[in-house]
Amino acid sequence: MKQRKIVHILIDNASRLDFFQRVLNNENTTPSCVFHSNIYTYVLAKTKKHPGSHILLRQSKVKKNTAQSSIEEIKGQGEYQYGINLSNFKQLVEPNDELWVFSGFQYVALEIKTTHHNIRYFEIANFPNKYQSSYTGVNADADHHHKIDELRTTHTVTPREIELLKTQLLTFRPPHVDSSILSKALEQFVNLIGFHCLKTTAPHSSPLQQLKTAIEIHRVRKIIHNHKHLQRPSNFNLFIGQVAQDSQTLFQSNTNAIDSIKNAHQDSESKGLPLVVRLHPGEKQLCVIQEQIRFCKQEGILICNQGALLESVLQSERIYTINSTGGLHSLLLEKPVTLYGNSFYQDWKASDVVLYHQHLLQELHSPNS
Repeated sequence: MKQRKIVHILIDNASRLDFFQRVLNNENTTPSCVFHSNIYTYVLAKTKKHPGSHILLRQSKVKKNTAQSSIEEIKGQGEYQYGINLSNFKQLVEPNDELWVFSGFQYVALEIKTTHHNIRYFEIANFPNKYQSSYTGVNADADHHHKIDELRTTHTVTPREIELLKTQLLTFRPPHVDSSILSKALEQFVNLIGFHCLKTTAPHSSPLQQLKTAIEIHRVRKIIHNHKHLQRPSNFNLFIGQVAQDSQTLFQSNTNAIDSIKNAHQDSESKGLPLVVRLHPGEKQLCVIQEQIRFCKQEGILICNQGALLESVLQSERIYTINSTGGLHSLLLEKPVTLYGNSFYQDWKASDVVLYHQHLLQELHSPNS
């Protein structure tokens, strides 16, 4: 008789708590332990009686184990030295137990990776109600390209399947782009209290910095809204922007937006077409957006966020991006894609995108379904 797999989960914010509840429903799995790096999700999960034993991770006086910088340290432009008290973790989690982690670039996740290796990494896929997972990492660190190599030999994709997926994506807008600023600010404030008073493990910026971030997000959304009404030229190449401090941009590329736009502009001009830049609507840093706008204005590059992303791709001739999954979508429209960072879909075709959608991604059902 096959032994039942024991699953534990690491949670660091409310949206990921909700995400994993949906994944658990989809995979018909109940977690043994749920480890929380923040007080907000710990209280929320206990109040809502989410399945599993809920454990709040605390700081340790022992220094951290990993030398790798976490996404929080890069965002905060500083280094944290505190370790994590993993005594409960080591007592409750056996080496063969599976730990589910979202992304894996967080401070707590990097620390746990030094002692536990059976980790399954999750990410929301940039497709309607889909998620992806891998035991090697997310996005460029995942093993999706190897699996696609195998699927190509056993599956045939029809033009109709490509067309159906293309139609799904034409009006798709990722839900996280419009997430509530107020609810996120409240969650961060509660977690900040937990960090200082209860010595929880996820690093946090100061209340002043959190307020500044909330204001900047609001201003960024307003600026991007103002670029929705600008007209694109009839023939153009498109640069798809990304969030500056997204893990894909930070950990899976050696470039930045300005350098990439500069390279794309030069290449586009050499092909006799103007470049249009599409800003990322989920950007949180006002200075990043302002820098991109200044550079584009200086170089005579048009910025336009009109319509859904794939509508812009459809009207363009060629796509440039660091490693956005928008480039993956563009392959469905048979557009040439130039990448400036590492990507799991390097050298893929439209049929490979369909195979990825059908066989590697899994359905993310609504909580009530």
